[in-house]
Amino acid sequence: MHQSNPTDDVVRTVIRRTELLAALADQPQYKRDLVEALACSRSTIDRAIRELESLEFIARTEVGYQLTAGGRLALSEYRRVEQAFTAIEESGSLLRHVPAEAPLSTTLLDDARTYEVKPHAPIEPLQELVSRFETATRVRGFAAAERIPATRMRLYERTVEEDLTVEAIFTEDLAEFLFAEYPEQVRSSATEGAFDMYAIESIPYELTLIEQSDAQYVFVFVLNERTEIQGVISNDTRAAFEWGESVFREVRSAARSVSPPE
Repeated sequence: MHQSNPTDDVVRTVIRRTELLAALADQPQYKRDLVEALACSRSTIDRAIRELESLEFIARTEVGYQLTAGGRLALSEYRRVEQAFTAIEESGSLLRHVPAEAPLSTTLLDDARTYEVKPHAPIEPLQELVSRFETATRVRGFAAAERIPATRMRLYERTVEEDLTVEAIFTEDLAEFLFAEYPEQVRSSATEGAFDMYAIESIPYELTLIEQSDAQYVFVFVLNERTEIQGVISNDTRAAFEWGESVFREVRSAARSVSPPE
């Protein structure tokens, strides 16, 4: 016989009684107030209160029923999980192109902006990234292909002539291509500018971290099996940027440092 898991019972109760918990989030309420606020019968409110009292998520006081510390935490966690599932659902069309084992977090998706590639405008998702380069003080990331040659040229100019710092991880194929096609430019970037280069066999997606004097951005470019960009997820929250930094460090630790040919 299947035995009920106590934790499952708690989760089901919180899901079923979320509206009542939320109604008590700001201030205590009497039963009559909850009946009116939630448009429920008195018997429904009585039953909900008994369930939540048994979990010690609410307590009766002289000024009505109020959330306990446990109840407030339960409501907060439910809202966090609900927000995460909403973010996953909204990004689903892009996430289906990401390898299942790829490092991802709902932290990236919370408050993110997503763009999908349009057949008539394949580089449109890159435009925000290109504009951020102009005022960046530091750029880090990993890539599988050269997307916009003008961007490579601008990064070269800014690392050699200005104060931009770059750490770039290329796939082995991309590193070989850049070293063969642009040896002088790559060599100048490494010897005259603050441009550190690494190579790695493969990457799950392309990632770019951009730091400006007053802002920071993380961009994840979702690729198809031909390493073509399907879309981009961008985020400027501190939490998302810190997640991006942790992923970059992980990939860099698996990469090898490379130098342009003499």
